[in-house]
Amino acid sequence: MSEHKPLSGDQVAAWLRDHTDFFQGRQELLELLKLPDPRGNAVSLLERQAQILRERNQGLRDRLNNLLGVARDNDQLFEKTRQLVLTMVESRSAEQLFPDLIRILQQDFGADTVSLLVYDRDMDLTGELRSQVRCLAADDLHEALQLLLRNGKAICGVLRQVELEQLFPRHADQVQSAAMVPLEWQGRQGLLAIGSFDAHHFRSSLGTIFISHIGDVLSRRMHDLLRRYPRLEARRA
Repeated sequence: MSEHKPLSGDQVAAWLRDHTDFFQGRQELLELLKLPDPRGNAVSLLERQAQILRERNQGLRDRLNNLLGVARDNDQLFEKTRQLVLTMVESRSAEQLFPDLIRILQQDFGADTVSLLVYDRDMDLTGELRSQVRCLAADDLHEALQLLLRNGKAICGVLRQVELEQLFPRHADQVQSAAMVPLEWQGRQGLLAIGSFDAHHFRSSLGTIFISHIGDVLSRRMHDLLRRYPRLEARRA
């Protein structure tokens, strides 16, 4: 009479996978099974399963709380963006638009400094606009900045010193992170750069949908409001 070879652990595991209802009605077996616990004590299979379920539920609750937090932050950011867009739409002059834009970005969006570049070296801005807006040709941008902006999309993150010096000449040593959005409407209009003294404020992983929307509206308002300004060559003539 031949002896039966004992089943290996892998064979038992494979059989149980095919017979997942084996322990149904055999609760006494489940209570006999002992599993090592991370805390050093042996626990029954039922206790271990309950512990795993509690851990999974806690993980799900943490993920849900995180999603709810992100949703609340997005709601607040949406409301701030909506208010800024309405302010830009209601502006009747560049003298009204640019100070309001800078003020709101600093007060509501956590900007420590704001830089607005207009790609028109010969635009003859007067008064306070000269201190709020810098006029230059698009080709005057540093090559590194042109490379960053080559796809015409907003970007966030840490910039190099040479880039900071061109964007934020008065705060280049303080700005630790920045967001930039190209301003384009019927051609290249300029660049809006927002700087923060906090290296983590504008992370490279940060979404750009809101700042891109602000840039789209600002581009159109600039196109309308700046057309009235005289050209330097006209004054020289």
